[in-house]
Amino acid sequence: EGGYWLALARHANDMADLLADGLRGAGAPIVWPVEANIVFALLPNALDARLRAAGATYYVRSNALAGGDVSIAPDRMLVRLVTSFATQRPEIEQFVALVKRG
Repeated sequence: EGGYWLALARHANDMADLLADGLRGAGAPIVWPVEANIVFALLPNALDARLRAAGATYYVRSNALAGGDVSIAPDRMLVRLVTSFATQRPEIEQFVALVKRG
């Protein structure tokens, strides 16, 4: 009612843009343009355990999905990060800070 669903969708998309910008600033390449609330990024394999220990959840994708002009070094993983209407800026900032610590 009243476009509330649209406000929630915009928030999720804005959080994805914030996440992508933060990851780029942390040196994590973004694989494809962010067009909605999903971010595909390349993260160091060694970072995975620390992120998960801190409570981060995300999807690790097969390197075969990258295809095309995307090459993934053996020490990197392709991850799919999804934001939602409930994602908050401090959560994004915390995740990006963990990535920066590498």
